[in-house]
Amino acid sequence: MKILRYFLTSFLFISGFFQAFAQQVPIGQWRDELPYTLVNSITDAGTRVYASTPYAVFYYDKEDNSVVRITKISGLSDIGISTISYSKEYKTLVIAYSNANIDLIKNNTVINISDIKRKPILGNKTINNIYFRGKDAYLSCGFGIVVLDIDKEEFRDTYYIGKDGSQVNVLALTKNQDDTLFAATEKGIYKAGANDPNLSNFASWRKDSRIDSTATYNTITYFSGRVFVNKKLANVPTDTIYSFASGQWTRWQQDFYNPVMHLESNNQYLVVAYNYFVNVIDTNFDLFVRVSAALYPQVGIADAEGLIWVGDTYNGLLNYNPATFATNQVKLSGPLTALAFSMTTRGNELYIAPGGRDGSFGYIWTQPQIYHFNNTDWKNVAAINNPVMNGTHDVVCIAIDPNDSKHVFAGTYASGLLELYNDSVIRRFTYGNSSLQNHSKSDTSDIRVGGVAFDSKGNLWVSTSHNNNCVSLKRGDNWKSFNIPVNNENDLGFMIIDKHGQKWIQMRYGTMNSNSVLVFTDNGTPDDPSDDQSRLLNSSPGSGNIPGTTVLTMAEDKKGEIWVGTEKGVGVFYSPESVFSGQNFDAQQITVTQGLNVQYLLENETVTAIAVDGANQKWIGTDRGGVYLFSEDGTKQIYHFTSENSPLLSDRITCIAINQDGDAFFATDKGVISFRAAATPGGETNENVFAFPNPVRENYEGYIAVKGLVSNAQVRITDINGVLVYSTRAEGGQAVWDGKNFNGKKALTGVYLVYASNDDGTEKVVTKILIIN
Repeated sequence: MKILRYFLTSFLFISGFFQAFAQQVPIGQWRDELPYTLVNSITDAGTRVYASTPYAVFYYDKEDNSVVRITKISGLSDIGISTISYSKEYKTLVIAYSNANIDLIKNNTVINISDIKRKPILGNKTINNIYFRGKDAYLSCGFGIVVLDIDKEEFRDTYYIGKDGSQVNVLALTKNQDDTLFAATEKGIYKAGANDPNLSNFASWRKDSRIDSTATYNTITYFSGRVFVNKKLANVPTDTIYSFASGQWTRWQQDFYNPVMHLESNNQYLVVAYNYFVNVIDTNFDLFVRVSAALYPQVGIADAEGLIWVGDTYNGLLNYNPATFATNQVKLSGPLTALAFSMTTRGNELYIAPGGRDGSFGYIWTQPQIYHFNNTDWKNVAAINNPVMNGTHDVVCIAIDPNDSKHVFAGTYASGLLELYNDSVIRRFTYGNSSLQNHSKSDTSDIRVGGVAFDSKGNLWVSTSHNNNCVSLKRGDNWKSFNIPVNNENDLGFMIIDKHGQKWIQMRYGTMNSNSVLVFTDNGTPDDPSDDQSRLLNSSPGSGNIPGTTVLTMAEDKKGEIWVGTEKGVGVFYSPESVFSGQNFDAQQITVTQGLNVQYLLENETVTAIAVDGANQKWIGTDRGGVYLFSEDGTKQIYHFTSENSPLLSDRITCIAINQDGDAFFATDKGVISFRAAATPGGETNENVFAFPNPVRENYEGYIAVKGLVSNAQVRITDINGVLVYSTRAEGGQAVWDGKNFNGKKALTGVYLVYASNDDGTEKVVTKILIIN
């Protein structure tokens, strides 16, 4: 059995550390950017209430009203949580994942048990529910029941309870006063004696014929001498709850017949979570209270103090106090969903477009939403509070006004362009009030914006699909479209604008189009079409020499080179200004040496994302291989993060963005996570130079950063007597120090002076660091 242990204590310390240093994340640390709105499971742990989302666990401390997140960063082994449950007797939290992975948390230690996940079981392995009987946790799985001894941290048995020992999807389990186990499954109710020594023998389990033996029963519990179970009706918006007592099942009389999401009970109450409200039933089977503040409940429980806790689809975790009639929401900042099709930053402002399109550049009908993170809090823009967004869908790209970061434009794929100010949608541009062109000649509402970008003069450029007037310019309130016949009415995607003003636009490669990129320039004269130029780039020498055919990402680095990611790795246009000159401008692949082999950079990877940091280094994301950081020229690998060797949520990267503080945001198919890297943008002068953390406490083990420096500054650190203890060069505008001297020993307690200057010594600055050891 493979058991891995991780300690949570460092995470709990770091959580407090973030607040103490005003959100200055230490160099080399990770931070989750996950949604906490969809709570799918809750469990009472005495002074704490634990709740889970598909992405993480958090708990609310009833004594000090604090909230603590527990994520993959702090030791969880996986993502995709299906359910949790807490054993008060053994002080153990069991976390189950949809892939059958399991974590136990004991004494702030995460213990991973991955046997079921690794076992080659055909079919569904999801763990649907956890039921405790002493030290045994009965796991209701997609194939049967697994018994986990949480004291010994090992599996004790597996029960295949279907006909002739076949698999059956067990959705929940309970036990009545007669020690009879009741298993609610997709194919009826199964029963067995809890003390039967042969429960692993399928013959010990009998399907109960006194209730519909073909129906799906999604949730079950025992309360006040009765077993309660919900019969789930397919394609019908009503469910039926049955109760079992005195040897027979009877339909339980209900006031409402909404779908039932979950049944839960303790000694005082039966809690029934419907899809629009929660009913709390007392031991006389009377309605004690109805909680309707949660609009779309997933689960509800009553704790030992009589508080009602509700996990909601959109509102996260709430509690209701029947004594005061007060409902409180436990708020955690985060985006509404884990979706991220594209990300954009300016300064420390991050915007996420959660929409998308399919491989044929068709709709996927995501909700019209935009997520904004100011490096402290999340603001979510949605149609529910922005009527202008009604009728739109699939937000795929965002551009931030370089003159005002509150002013943002968001492109939707089929609904035109949205204009936002201060996180409110103020206008929508379509066929009638702009030069944006429609995808279908017969439907002027179908405007598929693929890319938006600002040029160096603050003008907005927009690309649209399936028409030759496919590029539009917005200057102030004036619009103008450009006719580009070589486009041949093909589909266009994202766009970047290089320092020469050239627009590089992704094209959909396919049977009708053998090109990958459209490059367009108005030569700085948007009102004079006579000097406009456009060119199609593909994999042919002389026409771009792009490796592969499907361009998935492009980025301009600090030297003006254009880096392109495709299904066959990376290509670089070292002379993009030559695209229209008639000279050779073809993309080149970077050769790297691995042992005795020489090969092209990531030639066997599908490169989905490229971002350039403050030191001109390249973060490169892939479809299956995680994320890399390479040196400026791409020949040296600095980092390679995967879901196995780091907190990275998934190895499938969709996009990457980097903010001013050096946070690299990695969007994956399972959510967004960020990493505080060493490089930040540098300037021509030293500005607002400071070190963090400062002071450096005795229990701090990370890097010390000095930021606000001139680009690539020379940095020397001395003690108060002028003795040199460390020297380095800034990565962009930030230098880092591990707090050790040249001999590798921790610096002693005292004040240390940081001297930084550019190469010619015209820009100098001195700052101080206090170290306490």
